[in-house]
This record gives sequence, C-alpha cells and structure tokens, in this order.
Amino acid sequence: MSGYDNNKLGELRPNQIITSFGPGSIVDAVKDSVTVLDINYWREKGKKIIDGRLASYLNVDCFYMPRTSYSGDVPVVTFPYKHVCSNINCGRVFDARDDFELDKYLRYGVNCPDCHKQAYPSRFITICDNGHMNDFPWHWWVHKGNSTCKGKIRMYSTGTTSTLADMWVECTCGAKRSMSGATQKENFEGLSCTGHHPFRPNHKNERCDKKMIPSQRGASNVYFAVSRSAISIPPWVNPLFNLIDEHLRDIELAKTLMGDEGVTKIYEIYFSNFTRKEFDDALQRRQNNITEFTEIKQMEYDAITHHADPAYASNKKNFKAEEDPLPNYLKKYFDRIIRVTRLREVKVLLGFTRVDAPDPDADVQANVVYLNKGKTEKWLPAAEVNGEGIFIEFNRNTIDCWLSDAKMKVLSDKYEDCYKDFCDDKGWTVAVLRDARYVLMHTYAHLLIKQMSMSSGYSSSAIRERIYFGDKMSGILLYTGSADKEGSLGGLVELGNVNRLNELMRDAFQEALLCTNDPECLNNTPAGNNSNGAACHSCGMISETACENGNRMLDRGLVVPITGRENQSYFKELVIELCQLEA
Repeated sequence: MSGYDNNKLGELRPNQIITSFGPGSIVDAVKDSVTVLDINYWREKGKKIIDGRLASYLNVDCFYMPRTSYSGDVPVVTFPYKHVCSNINCGRVFDARDDFELDKYLRYGVNCPDCHKQAYPSRFITICDNGHMNDFPWHWWVHKGNSTCKGKIRMYSTGTTSTLADMWVECTCGAKRSMSGATQKENFEGLSCTGHHPFRPNHKNERCDKKMIPSQRGASNVYFAVSRSAISIPPWVNPLFNLIDEHLRDIELAKTLMGDEGVTKIYEIYFSNFTRKEFDDALQRRQNNITEFTEIKQMEYDAITHHADPAYASNKKNFKAEEDPLPNYLKKYFDRIIRVTRLREVKVLLGFTRVDAPDPDADVQANVVYLNKGKTEKWLPAAEVNGEGIFIEFNRNTIDCWLSDAKMKVLSDKYEDCYKDFCDDKGWTVAVLRDARYVLMHTYAHLLIKQMSMSSGYSSSAIRERIYFGDKMSGILLYTGSADKEGSLGGLVELGNVNRLNELMRDAFQEALLCTNDPECLNNTPAGNNSNGAACHSCGMISETACENGNRMLDRGLVVPITGRENQSYFKELVIELCQLEA
C-alpha cells in the first residue's frame, strides 16, 4: 500500500501491519476506511524471516515480512460497507458495494448514488466476542425492531454539536430515531451476531451465538493483534539451523518418499559442510516441537545468562552481550546485570481478538480469530527488529527469603488467585501462575522504563519489557530497537553501566515512594478482576505498547517501602541507602 500513486488508498509499514493494522483491522485510508484481508488473499510476500523456535511453536514452515514496497501489495476491502453522503441536504445511508466500480472508486472514493457527492464511511459498526464484525443494523434501529420496510435511510444533524443525541436517522416510510444510545449494548437485546468476517470476503457467514456489541469504527476494542515474539539467540541463529529451516520441507518430503536414505541424500546435497552428527542433532532439535511459550523464554534466558559460553557466543551478528562484576551492595538483590549490545526480535502475527485484549504468554486463548496459514507452505506475517537491551537477573535466594514472610505469603497467594480468576474468566490457559515474585519484577521494570525514557533519548513507548518468570527464571529484559538494519544507537545499553543504573534506580525509587493519587493509590489492593496493588497511571503504569501484560500485576509497595507496608519492600535497605531515608 505504499509507493506514490494518485489512486493509492494509503500507506502501511510492515511493523504497523504486525502490531496495529493487520488482517481484520480497520484502517483509515485517504478516501475511505478499509479492512486488511486475510493472508491467503495476499498475492505477494516480502522478505523471508527464519526463526526455528517460533516456527516450531506455531507449527509453520517460515515467516514472511509483509511486502509494502509497491502500490497494491496489501489487499483490502472497503469497510464499513455502509456509507453516509456528505451532502447535508441528502445524507443518504447506502451500501458502497452496490454498483461498485473499482477504477472509479480508486480515483474518486465512494460517491452517493443519489446526488453523486462524496460519501464517508459510517462511524457505527457491530462486533462480537468471537471476533466477528459487521455493519450497524440501520433498518432495525430506525424501526425499533425487525421490519419488512425497504425504504431509503438518511442521516442528519439537528444541533450544532457532534453528540449522538443530535444525530438522527430517518426512513422514507416516516420512521425516525435519534442515535443516542447507539453504542450501548443493552439497547440491542435480542440481536445476535451475524457471524460475518469482512476480511474474508469469499467466506460464508459463520454460526455465532454471541450477542451483538455496538461500537464505533475507531474504538480501541475493535481490534487487538495476537502476536508472539522471540529474541534470536544462539544456537538457533547459527548457519546450520538456518539452513535446516530453509530446506525443512525438502527433508520432510524426502523422508516421506525414501525414508532415511532420502534424508541422507538431502544431507549430501545441502549440508556437506557439517558433520552428519551435527546435522542429525540439529534436525532432531528442530523437529521436537515446542509446545509452551515458556520454553521459548527459557531458551532465551539460558542464552543471555550463559552469553560467555562458547555454545552461545558463536553468532555475533544477531546476539552480543557483555557483563561487568556486580558491586557487593547489589549482590543481595541481583545475580547479574548484562548489557545486550545487539539483539534481534522476531514478532509474528497470529490473528486478532475483539472486545478484550489477549494475554501475551497464554498458550490457549478463547475467541482468537487465527489467520489462514496456507496449505502448501504454512506461513505467517512477521517483522524483525534490531536493537539493544539491559538484562537484570534477580537473586533467587533473596526473593525466596523475602517471600517466606507470612504476610508476604498471604499477599503472594492473593495475587496468584486474582491472576488465576482473571485467566479463567477470559478462557486462557497459562502454564505458570504469577505471584508476588512476578509482580515485583514487573513493577521494577516499569519504574526503570519511566526513568530510562528521560535519560536514553527513547520515549517510554519505545522501550519494551520482557519478563522471564518461572521455576528456573527470575529476570527482566528492557530493550528497544528499530526495523532498519543497524538497529538502535546505543543509548539504552549505556544505562546498563552499574554507576548509571544506580542513578536510575535512585530516581525511580524516589518517584515511586509517593504518588499524586495517594492515598487512593496507596490503599489499592488486588481483589477479584483487579490484579493491581498500589499502582496507577501516575506512578507504575506505562504505555500499553511497552508493557507485555496490559498494565496488570503491578504494585510499587513490593519495590519501595510505602506507608503502612514498609516491610513488604524487596529493596527496602537499598532504597533507604540510595534515597537517604531515615531507617
């Protein structure tokens, strides 16, 4: 959709397609609004991206970057279908698909069939929990129920404001109704979802028993991208693994037709530069499918924490790290601080949800509309980002000691129960429940990101977090990057120096001790669907694009000693020392 063209609808970058405007989303174009079609409608694909771990986990052959170099690369259809004439004397509400002419549409946009003036897409649509989307039920609304009337509908305004109460729709039969309440789902009782997917124009409507939910096309709950990302690490980015991914379909076909002799033939043709044992071991590792996303994070955690081992230090192109000894006063809290001077993140788009945002780590999620992976070659759209980061590994012994306190155990169990209830309510299957240890690391990451954005030159939305939490993981990775070949400029890694990190922590702790929303924020506790403690947008929350968990599971009371909860702070002594507080 890029490249200069007088008839072009708009432009999208590959990263935008993966994160915000993928198949099923609504994109405001130059002359209209459109929805991006499913990937089986794409005629062209961009650069091939290889990542064996993600391909194994997602059960695909490979990934392709969306091609956005030329006009018409990304196919779209107009949506909403219903458009409104811009002529105030007309205001006709009509379906843009009637008497549709592509050449005329590309040149002039959508025009009213009555007065031929330019029309604009309706701001009202309907969605459902299962990911379906369709036009607003105009005839049902204006007639206050089902009707056989086939009259023309027009929209007009009776006031000087843009409020819904001043907007009216009227049918040629005489029925009319204000649009007030047109976004409130209780006014649509009895209407079921039509099961329509506009991003799959050749598919029949599905049977759906969910209730119809009215919305506006620009609302944030209309589209949530469901994606998975992985940091490219050795040995998965070594030449042998990349070569296996390139020829994996050839290997599988040869084995099906000729058995082990076929695999030997493929080895002799493509892999003669490697020993047969190296080839067999790498192939077995690739074919052992990864079933849980925590396995991918565990591999990354092991690669980062063992960055000096020869097995992990063999590829400097996509992964490079360095580490300085920790001073004694930090060893109580951290095991190591590692500066990742070079990393590559591969982000893959799986599908989308509507109404509710997905969980980034859940292996099974309800109501996700998955993209069509294809039949001959299974693939998904992806983008790669080159960048840098800081990895901080927490001292597990100190955390275990901190959690052994009876009051902390009660609070930790409360967080775990809240998260379990939240996931059960959403229909998510999560391998590891999150307790106070996760909340501590997550909140600490947020506080650092807020301070880093003031010192590194990056905005807080550009610095992202990756929480490594599990039986064998206790660490965070704060990283940034860009989609060009060189990546970022080194400003973030520079903050990984111990002296600079001390200053960051001091300022972050100082900011977290008080919140402008105290005492309301201070007294907040996890209960029911609320999985946050003392955290709000003024103190602990950051941009949604930077947080991997939707600003959930946060509590600054676990990081710094706040009033009434002084003994629950993990960094209590360090805060007192750095901020020069009275003990």
